[in-house]
Amino acid sequence: MSTRIQVLKKRSTIALLLTLLIAAAQLSFNLSSASASYNLALTRYVWASSGANPSNAVDGGQSTFWQPNFGAAGWITVDLGSVQSVNQIVLKTPTYGHFVEAVTIQTSNSTDDSSFATQSTSTQAFYSANYYTVTINLPSTVSTRYVRVNVAPVSTATMIGELEIYGP
Repeated sequence: MSTRIQVLKKRSTIALLLTLLIAAAQLSFNLSSASASYNLALTRYVWASSGANPSNAVDGGQSTFWQPNFGAAGWITVDLGSVQSVNQIVLKTPTYGHFVEAVTIQTSNSTDDSSFATQSTSTQAFYSANYYTVTINLPSTVSTRYVRVNVAPVSTATMIGELEIYGP
């Protein structure tokens, strides 16, 4: 009798493990076919025209920031690691209120750091009502490896607390 119970327990355990394995396989399949609803720029390699700590703009924290030399124009570039589909840029400033006004979004697949195509140019305002966050939707989805954000000089310090990049 105890042998029969042991066999039933083993079969139940095997059935449970197979069910979990199948569920995990389906979950991983669905995740791989999902859209890029996550921040493609998070912790990616980044460099800038001037200023210190450009990696602060992609560290996941809005209170840390990159800033070009005070009052100067500047740019920050993110290497997505491989060609990705991109259609949205989210810029956040630290919540103690610094401005980014004129913004140009450029993209490139070239490694020469000079061949960029302009995707969007706009003037943005960051304030408490929008949580110091601006979303820039590109006119169309772009396949790109590098995303550059150009900022115009302003009379106050320009700071980008977080640069987020999303795909469709």
